[in-house]
Amino acid sequence: MRLNKKIRNLKLYKDNRGSAMIVAIVVSIIVITFTLSLLLVSYSLFVSNERKVTQSQVKELSKSISIEIGDELTCPQFDSKQALIDAIDNKEGARYCAPDYNMWYYVRYNLFQTNWPYYRDETTAGHIKTNAYRYFKINLTGGDTSAYSAMADDISVCMYWECEEFSVKDEALLTVEVTVTKGGQTSTTTSYYELSVSDFPDASEGETENNASNDAYNPAGNKINLKENWKWTRVN
Repeated sequence: MRLNKKIRNLKLYKDNRGSAMIVAIVVSIIVITFTLSLLLVSYSLFVSNERKVTQSQVKELSKSISIEIGDELTCPQFDSKQALIDAIDNKEGARYCAPDYNMWYYVRYNLFQTNWPYYRDETTAGHIKTNAYRYFKINLTGGDTSAYSAMADDISVCMYWECEEFSVKDEALLTVEVTVTKGGQTSTTTSYYELSVSDFPDASEGETENNASNDAYNPAGNKINLKENWKWTRVN
């Protein structure tokens, strides 16, 4: 009887030890699962926060570049034909010279020319997006360019212009879209500019045309009428 009792006690001890091990394994699995869940939640929050920061950065950068382009387009205000000629020739003391205002000169020499059609709609032959949209890559120079470069994988500018009639330059509308991409996040800032054209007070004097060939703003060698005073105004 005593021997049988000892055997029963031994079996019970062994059974209890097996049950304790199972409980320990289950608890370990629960702890590991909980830990992994916390790690997953933390990672998700990190990715979400990083995405928000990146989106904020690309949005801010696209706005900043859009403002810079707007300044290039609207800042040049020539009071005479001679002032425009001096700026084109980059004479000493002349204001609004290239390359500081390459965007203004590009628009001045290429709008209302055969090499850059105006945009009408997607059904008018010769005036659809593929004909009228112009795309540019932005190279950041000056200032803390390394900081800006770290904020973007790609910076591009799309420009197109519209008019009621090709022969009427007044109130032509220029659209500028700045797109910044970083880490899968993209932001586009769109701005609109309206053109007003008048004659310079010294329009009847001397030179009337200029075809300054320049790879940056007049690669086609287009001619412009120096009598015309172009001014751009932002309308949004």
